[in-house]
Amino acid sequence: MYADDVVILGRSEGYIKKTEEMAAITHQIGLQMNDTKTKYMINRHNENKVKVIEWVGKKYEKVESFKYLGSVTTSLNDIETEIKSKITIGNKCYYALGPILKRRSISQSIKIFLYKTIIRPAVIYGAETWTLTNKTEKMLMTW
Repeated sequence: MYADDVVILGRSEGYIKKTEEMAAITHQIGLQMNDTKTKYMINRHNENKVKVIEWVGKKYEKVESFKYLGSVTTSLNDIETEIKSKITIGNKCYYALGPILKRRSISQSIKIFLYKTIIRPAVIYGAETWTLTNKTEKMLMTW
């Protein structure tokens, strides 16, 4: 849990019962689920083709991936999607700083400092949890 965001992970539908308990308890203190933001995801081992489930009288959409605290989680547990997302963020940082990085009046050491403190951390945030393949490592090294 983080602030008002909650992600519940489980291997079976039994975890939905725990969600019902949590929703009932939090409702007593004035908190409620945002039904428009609530989605569900089934892992790759479950061949559930249902696109919408009904729970406590409300319908929820199935998603193949979601972003939580800056990290992309997919139903296939695919780190490549996460790394592509991080590279996109790094490119956005680079192009946002483009006018500064192109100035001749700014020294190379300052530009390297900006790269090391702004651009690179945006890409490698959370990298300690990644399991890299040759392909994903090459993607990062190319970037």
